[in-house]
Amino acid sequence: MSEPLHLGEPADEAAWRALVEQGLKGAKWDRLVGKTSDGIALEPLYRETDVATARDASGFPGAAPFVRGARQGAWLIRQAYAHPDPEKTNAAILADLAGGVAAIELVIDPRGERGVAISNGAALDLALADVILEAAPVSLDAGAFALQTAELLETKLRGVAAVGTAFNLDPIGVLMRDGAIGADDVARAATFAARVRKELPAATAVRVDARPVHEAGGTEAQEIAAALCSGIAYLRALTDAGLAVGDAAASVAFAIGVGPDVLIETAKLRALRLCWARVQEASGAAPAERAARIHAFTGARMLTRHDAQTNILRITTAAFAAAIGGADVITTSNFTDALGGPSPFARRVARNTQHVLLEECRLGHVADPAGGSWFVEKLTRELADKAWALMQQIEAQGGIVAALQSGWLQGAIGEARTARQRAIATRRETITGVTDFPLLGAKAPEVDASDRRLPAGKTHANALPSIRWAEPFEALRDRAEPASPRVFFATMATLAEFGPRSQFSRNLLAVGGIAALGPEEAYGTMEALIDAFRASGAKVALIASTDACYADHAENCAQRLKAAGADWVVLAGKPGENEAQWRAAGIDQFVFVGQDVVKELETLHAALGIAQ
Repeated sequence: MSEPLHLGEPADEAAWRALVEQGLKGAKWDRLVGKTSDGIALEPLYRETDVATARDASGFPGAAPFVRGARQGAWLIRQAYAHPDPEKTNAAILADLAGGVAAIELVIDPRGERGVAISNGAALDLALADVILEAAPVSLDAGAFALQTAELLETKLRGVAAVGTAFNLDPIGVLMRDGAIGADDVARAATFAARVRKELPAATAVRVDARPVHEAGGTEAQEIAAALCSGIAYLRALTDAGLAVGDAAASVAFAIGVGPDVLIETAKLRALRLCWARVQEASGAAPAERAARIHAFTGARMLTRHDAQTNILRITTAAFAAAIGGADVITTSNFTDALGGPSPFARRVARNTQHVLLEECRLGHVADPAGGSWFVEKLTRELADKAWALMQQIEAQGGIVAALQSGWLQGAIGEARTARQRAIATRRETITGVTDFPLLGAKAPEVDASDRRLPAGKTHANALPSIRWAEPFEALRDRAEPASPRVFFATMATLAEFGPRSQFSRNLLAVGGIAALGPEEAYGTMEALIDAFRASGAKVALIASTDACYADHAENCAQRLKAAGADWVVLAGKPGENEAQWRAAGIDQFVFVGQDVVKELETLHAALGIAQ
């Protein structure tokens, strides 16, 4: 008989925890425990006692309940095209296909406002000229125009559709994005899907799009729950249209937004598959029919306009999460998407990101590489439990359509969005290049000026908003940078002493588009400091040093700065019990870790005379 499986060397957790507590030096254990946006605890250590992986509770890849994925081999690289001009869209498609892209996502708006202006067969033919549809299957994203566009593509296919072809009717997604839905929109989509299932069985006709929840700031559980409820609504409509449960399930594909938190997003995709398999089981589908087909899109809410090259990092980590999370299809954003239409270079970076992950990292050669990780396996199940409970709440509201029409779901997502925005405003969560390490004066990358699509936004009061986390900070910089505001750094003591607070303050001011004057300058005397302030021409000064130095010199420095012409004096650090005394001496503002950065920078903007 074979030896029993041993996972790691024997270890005493109590002894390990005692050593960790020594390292914490009196700090609470909770300091090591993080939380997801759904409030799920992220522990510093996971073991077999947390989730039994030795028995492979998630099953095998490619088999029910499909936690470990359903795809065979690598994912499909599918890039999106939305230039209003069909001819330019075609040029971009052909260039990407030559560069290794395997499938096409056509974002369509007949008006040309938020996608390719395709309203008839001729325009569709122009956009897809010289494209072999059997080799590069087309997926549509046409919003409220989905049915008429799907019929155009159906005609063009002439009875032959390759695997990966997707018509993507999604009236519930339209309700999320636009705030409106027709009384018979779901039924009409189901009727079309029933016909496509018989005539083009390799294609999917209905899309369950959870991206509006993601882009509105929703949590992972809210995304999964919204996807489940939409999927349930479509399953009911499809079976009412005459399809068997298995055929109904095969007609549906999921679109999911993925962010840069790799393991949380990996667990999200796995949890969605687990929950969908449970829905299918309850619906009577056979085990082999319970897989969720997932098209992962790197999310737009994480993108920034300032220092846009940092988006490449975020997009890469999101695509990595989608790959190891078992997505069947992946679309990577262009790193300039928050600025405008992509240049050929931006498109090349987007597609090559996937090629590097697929061919150089060889992620497509391993099934479920995160499987068996105690952390990922437990988080998968915790997310699934949270999402399932929320799905039941939505169903109790009368279903996803009723929950959206009443505003109930928008309210829940709004609460989550506000909490996350608060965490970013206080920099408990950071955005590289925006809230941390901003690069003032950086040149923006090239964009396609001919792409004049309207920016995303709400079109109806009941629609979910499309937000980016960086927007409040970008607005600060946009207001400030044209004026080139500067703040004089009144540094006291040696560089080693004032350096930490000076560097913190320099970074903080740059977040708001404000330059620092002399952040590393050490002055031998107070007279030299005041002379330097006068020579700078600045009207705002920031005092930076240690608490010990503040105790002896903060009041004197503030008084002399005011006497030398300073209109506003800031001190880096918490004032504690000295606040009233220091304010009386002329200190107007204090900056320190944990504040609402946006609020403090707005205050400083006002002091600098920058219009709000």
